[in-house]
Order: sequence, then C-alpha cells, then structure tokens
Amino acid sequence: MVLKRQTVWLLTMLSLIIVLSVYYISMDRMDKQAMEEEAEGHHGETADTGEDQENQNLNLFDDDELTYIEIEEIDDIDDFSSLYSGVDSVSEMFDVIRLQRQDSRSKMREDYRAVIESVEATAEIKSEAFDKHENLYTLQQKEESLETLIKSKGYEDALVIAEDDTLKVYVKADELTKEETVEIMMLSYDHLGIEDIRVGFQSDKN
Repeated sequence: MVLKRQTVWLLTMLSLIIVLSVYYISMDRMDKQAMEEEAEGHHGETADTGEDQENQNLNLFDDDELTYIEIEEIDDIDDFSSLYSGVDSVSEMFDVIRLQRQDSRSKMREDYRAVIESVEATAEIKSEAFDKHENLYTLQQKEESLETLIKSKGYEDALVIAEDDTLKVYVKADELTKEETVEIMMLSYDHLGIEDIRVGFQSDKN
C-alpha cells in the first residue's frame, strides 16, 4: 500500500514537472518574441523620428528666409573691402576679415581691462566690464569653434560673425542647397543659441 502511494506521488510529481517545464519553455519563447517585436518597433520608431525631425528642420525656414548672398553685399564686410581688394581667393578674404575682427576685439578687451584696473571706476562698473571682457573672449572662441565644425562638414572654408543678436555665416562654395543652408543654421543655433541667422556663400573670384 505504501509502495503504491509512493508510486502515485512520484507519477504526480513527474506530471507536474513536465507541465511546469512546458509552461516555462513557452513563456521563455513568448518573452523572446515580445522583446524582438519591441526592439523592431523601437527601431522603426527611431527611424521614423529621425525622418520626422529632418523634415521638421527643413520646414523651419521658408525659401524666402534662406539667404544666398555675395559677401561684398554685406555692410559690415564692406567696411573691410579695401583690405581684401587685392586678395586672390575667398580663403584669403576670410583670413583678412578674421584678422581685422581679432584686432578690433583685442582693442575692446583692452578698454575693458582698463576699466577693471581703474581706481576711479565703481565696483559695479568694474564687474560689468569684467563680464563683457569674458563674454567677448567666449564669443570669439565659439565663432572659431563653429567655423571648424562647419568646415568638417565638407566646406573648404567658413567665416562666422556674431554681432549683437545676429549671426552671419559665410562658406566658400559655388552654391548652397536648402538642405545645406538649414544644416548650417541648425549647427549655428545649437552652437551659439542665436536665432537670427543669415547664411551666405562666396565662390572664388574669377
């Protein structure tokens, strides 16, 4: 009798083990399938999001807002025309303008330092001069960094000029597409946070 009970108990346990094994195998397969479907869905969603973002970027600017201009037409560039009138390439022109800009800002920083070191200036005025001095230095670093970033996108040369709340970006190119212009605008906004951006291109002079 005892042997029969043990046999029945053993068979019951074996049946239970078999059922549980099948259950866990099925659940494991279902979990894997669910994870694969979720991964595929996430990948598709990411791809869609990327396409949507690209389309959204293209729609940020109307065609009328895209600036395709010759660099000589810009007022602040025209001030330097006598300096680069004899240069033979766009890159040389950009270099001349950069040097002029650097000299101008160096003088501004000297003026700020003079205020900071003045014994007559109040603490408030000195603090304001110090902030302007540091902001001017930071701005120049960001301009140079953005120029390098834009050139890494395949442009032979780039010139960035930030004045007040306006950012002007010029690249050495024969032409610019809308997609290329928007890309430059987005890079510029991400780098400097200025919303009023004008993009122009300049080809080598004949």
